[in-house]
Amino acid sequence: MKPRAVLAAAMLAALFIADASQAQAYDAARARQDWVLNCMGCHTADGSGIPGKVPALRNSLGHFVSLPEGRQFVMRVPGAANSALNDAELANVLNWLLATMNEQSRPASFKPYTAEEIAAYRRPALTDVARTRMKLVKELQENGVNAVPEHY
Repeated sequence: MKPRAVLAAAMLAALFIADASQAQAYDAARARQDWVLNCMGCHTADGSGIPGKVPALRNSLGHFVSLPEGRQFVMRVPGAANSALNDAELANVLNWLLATMNEQSRPASFKPYTAEEIAAYRRPALTDVARTRMKLVKELQENGVNAVPEHY
């Protein structure tokens, strides 16, 4: 094989691998296990939360990550920021949640969370979650998204 052909084949393979990793930027089995052990107890098995007490993550988390401040909000809520999950595990769970429970609300331009991003922004945990959430919900509503309840 000619050197140019080898180089072209290698470049195509690299593009295919990069494309495949973007398509599923999480380890589903590990994410599900971490969800069960660290999140499900409050947010419930299907992510619907507990009305009036624990926010639903199903079909609403994707709306939040469409906003830069909302993307950080998701990793800075106390349950995420203070969880026993390390940065890579938290990124994995968030990416899994956004892929499996938020297909309809996740923006098409969504970039998967990385361990480096989580490490840079997860702390300090938010202290006024309700006020920050309300601000984000209002911004979403101003952008025409009414699928996120103001109160939970």
